[in-house]
Amino acid sequence: MTERTGVLLTAFGGPDSLESVGPFMARFIGREPSPGLVASAQKKYRAIGGSSPLPGVAAEIAALLEHHLVMRGHDVVVRAGMRYWEPSIGSALEELQAEGATRIVMVPLSAFESQVTCESFRTCALDAAQGLAIGEVCEVPVLHRAPEYRDFFGHACLHALDRIDAERPLVIMTAHSLPVADLVPDDPYPGGLREVAGAVALIAGLAEGTDFSDDERLSSVSAFGALDGPVSWLQCYQSKGARPGEWLGPDLGDVMGRAAVSGYDAVVVVPIGFAIDHMETLWDLDIEAAGRAAELGITYVRTPAPNSDDSFVEALCRSVEPLL
Repeated sequence: MTERTGVLLTAFGGPDSLESVGPFMARFIGREPSPGLVASAQKKYRAIGGSSPLPGVAAEIAALLEHHLVMRGHDVVVRAGMRYWEPSIGSALEELQAEGATRIVMVPLSAFESQVTCESFRTCALDAAQGLAIGEVCEVPVLHRAPEYRDFFGHACLHALDRIDAERPLVIMTAHSLPVADLVPDDPYPGGLREVAGAVALIAGLAEGTDFSDDERLSSVSAFGALDGPVSWLQCYQSKGARPGEWLGPDLGDVMGRAAVSGYDAVVVVPIGFAIDHMETLWDLDIEAAGRAAELGITYVRTPAPNSDDSFVEALCRSVEPLL
């Protein structure tokens, strides 16, 4: 078999059925979850269709990326591997080896560098590769640097603003919160989000971002964004876990509450931290945040995630090709 390069897409993973919720949670937290915790999670998964779309979307992206790269003349094979579910990162590497891959280009589908995503994927892949006949594992730059990634959210935001019926909307760019204690000095995660939020704002025709605190136009909120211009915007965090201690903020729910009090009549939520839909967008945003907006009496719009959009696949192609 001809030697070739394998491309490994890595992602967090998610249960593919309600019955898989418990085993998935056990892998993630490292112990058996309580029946009550499993039942609570199953309720959420039932509300979003009974499973996580992430593994299926990742497999679809892998097939599209392989097709695009082959059409450009590259002899490659592409597989997706999940950190906490199937197909696992290890099994994906075994498939790539079986297809003749002797070197691997790794592509984290989490677009921002953090300990719980990219670093976890990296460690898992390097450990699994040690038992295989793979001579090299290299990695593409984090995907939030790709212009296509920023363009996707910028144009999605612009489209949402064009169609929303509101006199004073607030654009909220959101990403998954992390415990502050887990961040290293000069951690790239918050900085990367600020960078993308600022770029998305400019693409959408919004004012340039800066730090603000307790501005009378959005009281009791400290954030990065801009309250000038016809449409205000800021970057915040969501999906804070139950672990005690300080988490990255401001929190999406808190911001929405302050927005309603400050006279905003709508929020446009742009999930810049999520390349693929999963629980944090389909439940935390489409159900919880949307319900919170209804309680507050304000209009709510959530822009899409890239998923298998052509622009995102193109961003992956451009990232991978220099390493082939």
